[in-house]
Amino acid sequence: MEIFFRITLLIAGMINAIPALIAFLPDKITTSYGITVPDANFELLLRHRAVLFGVIGGLMIYSAVTKKQYDLATFAGLVSMISFLVLYFGIEGPINSALTKVMQIDAFAIMLLLIGLILYEIN
Repeated sequence: MEIFFRITLLIAGMINAIPALIAFLPDKITTSYGITVPDANFELLLRHRAVLFGVIGGLMIYSAVTKKQYDLATFAGLVSMISFLVLYFGIEGPINSALTKVMQIDAFAIMLLLIGLILYEIN
């Protein structure tokens, strides 16, 4: 079951790493998140957020490939994705469809990673 866990860690890592492209392609912020960036301050924050996604996703991918740091990579990925879900459901007011899609992708990645982790741990 370790190979299945590594595959789920790799997939979840790629899901986390893909948004890192926004750090280098800021014109994709609007299409990715369905928001208009009002000024350079918001752009800076969103691009920095993208870099952090790259770090988390990169750690998860590294862990899946090298078979090292499973606990750290899984913990970091789950904290990142679960915190987005908690914040998503804690926001008052409407959330746009692009961010709803991000939430759904994170929920899928959480479930996938948890299934892989559980199967790995019970074997």
